[in-house]
Amino acid sequence: MDELENLLNPGEFFRINRQIIVHVSGIRKIENYFNSRLKLKLIPEFGKEVIVSRERCNDFKNWLDQ
Repeated sequence: MDELENLLNPGEFFRINRQIIVHVSGIRKIENYFNSRLKLKLIPEFGKEVIVSRERCNDFKNWLDQ
């Protein structure tokens, strides 16, 4: 996963947790989630909950604000 993350454009893609990398245009909705995490709704829908890890939330918010 680390190798793939390094190949992708960091302006368009973000690794939200150990298992998932999202594209900026694939984010439909962002919701607050418990323990200071965020829950994402994606396009197309993902088969399970998509949670931004607590450690990556601040970086994720900064990435969105670029």
